[in-house]
Amino acid sequence: MINSKTSSLMLVAGFIAFIIFTVSQMLQGGESSTAGSLAWAASSDDWKWIMPIRMVAIILMLVFTVGFTSWARNFSESSGLIHLGTHFTLLGVFLMFVSLISQGAGFDLASDSADPAEAAHALLKLSGMSSWFGGISFAFSLFLVGGKLYLDKLGTPALNGIIAVLGIIAVVGGFINWFIWVVCFGIALLVMAIIGIRKVIRD
Repeated sequence: MINSKTSSLMLVAGFIAFIIFTVSQMLQGGESSTAGSLAWAASSDDWKWIMPIRMVAIILMLVFTVGFTSWARNFSESSGLIHLGTHFTLLGVFLMFVSLISQGAGFDLASDSADPAEAAHALLKLSGMSSWFGGISFAFSLFLVGGKLYLDKLGTPALNGIIAVLGIIAVVGGFINWFIWVVCFGIALLVMAIIGIRKVIRD
């Protein structure tokens, strides 16, 4: 088991990853549609240096996942909800890796005019779906763990309650408008970072 101080520092990695990924999206010109992304990759080689930036972000999310799992299970090793919630984070980070790989392959195909556009389009569609399911999995994990800790009055109940509320809003928002997920998940990661920093200072 990772010690308390290390797992607390790992909680900060999630918000850093969120910022890095947001910046990488801005560098792409904010283009998120499949057709727009294909056109962007076909007209520029910028994706070749943006993809490594996204890889850094996803590695940081893996660090966050390890820290989040250790932090949550420190409160209760026997709670089924906490175990389920931490497994959803693992699913989320796995799907994000799938999204990154398929997106990189799609951009590579799109930049090579000799390759069929249909294959690139399918890969980017796979990337988008993987990213969506991964995001929903992460948000649901925050809802489960935050809600359980709040109900059991463990840790800082007020902050855990905020995480749970943001998590469930992000899950529902992901089915309505992705921007809702982005805002709520980003704030939830900021709250997690605050929890981590507070714990490091206190310890």
